[in-house]
Amino acid sequence: MKTIVFLPEMKAISGTRSIDRNLVEARDGRDLDKVLASAGTIQIMPKDALKPFGQARKAVDRVLLRKGTRFFGGFMVADAVVPEVQAELEKISLDFDAAKARLIADLPGLITLRVSEAPEWEDVIRANAPSTVDLAENISFGWVKAPIDLADPEIVETLKGDPLAIKIAREMAQMASTHLSKPQTGKKGIAGLSVLQAIRVKAQALSFIDSRLGGLVAALDAVICDANAAKGTPTQSANSLVVGGVLQGMTKASAILAVGEAGAFDLPSPVDPILGTPDADDDVAADVAIPVATSVVPVSSWAF
Repeated sequence: MKTIVFLPEMKAISGTRSIDRNLVEARDGRDLDKVLASAGTIQIMPKDALKPFGQARKAVDRVLLRKGTRFFGGFMVADAVVPEVQAELEKISLDFDAAKARLIADLPGLITLRVSEAPEWEDVIRANAPSTVDLAENISFGWVKAPIDLADPEIVETLKGDPLAIKIAREMAQMASTHLSKPQTGKKGIAGLSVLQAIRVKAQALSFIDSRLGGLVAALDAVICDANAAKGTPTQSANSLVVGGVLQGMTKASAILAVGEAGAFDLPSPVDPILGTPDADDDVAADVAIPVATSVVPVSSWAF
C-alpha cells in the first residue's frame, strides 16, 4: 500500500537575544519589565511583527492533519488528496514569503519602535538587532514529499506496537478533547457539530489505513445527518446534547475504534414519543453508550 509523506520544514526567528548577566543585575535605571520576555532574554523585535510566522506554523499543522496523520516526523496522506494538500501548502508559502518580505522592509522602523518603547535599552537593542541578511537567511518554509510503502517489512515491524489506526484515533480524540475544553456558552447552532464533521473528513481521507475508519464515517454520518435535520426545530436542543455526548465518548482512542468496528453509535432516541422533546437541562446524552477506553494520549507538537 503506497502513499505520500509530507515533510515540512519551517525556520523563523524568536526576536529575542540572550542578555548579559551584568546588565540584568545593573542598577543604572533600566526597566527590565520593558524588554525581558523571560529571565535572561531580551525582546529585540516587536512580538506582533513575528505573529504571521507562528500563524503559518499552525496553518501547516491544520492542513496536514485535516486529511492526514503524523508519521515519523512528517504527515502521511493518501495519494488522492496530495494535489489538494500541495495547493494549500503553496498558498501558505505565498503568505509566509509575503510576511517575510514585509518584515525585512519594515526592519528599521521596527527597531526604532522597540527603542521608543524602552529608550534606556537602545544600546542593547541596536547591538543585538538582526540585519536584513539575517532575516533573509534564517526565515524560510518548504517541504519535501516522500513516497512510502506501508507494506515495507521495516515499516510494518516499526508500527507493530503502535499501529497507525491507533495514532489516528488519538488525533481524533485530541480534537474532541480540545473542543470540550473550551467554553460552549453563547454559541448558536449545535455546538460540536463542526468538530464531528472535521473528524469525519479525516476518517474518510484515511479510511484506506483501516476498515474501522470507514465504519467510523458511517457512524458519524448518522449523527451528523440527524443533527443537521434538527437545526431550527424543537429537537435541536436534544440533538445538541447527543452531539455533546458523542464527543465526550470520543475523547478516548479505543472508544473511537470500537465505534468504527461496530459502524454505529449506540444512541438513545433524542425525543421521547410520550414525553416529547426534553428540556435543555435534561441529561439526554448521558446514556450515550460508547465503549470505555484508556485515557487520552496527548498529541505531541511537531517540530520544524
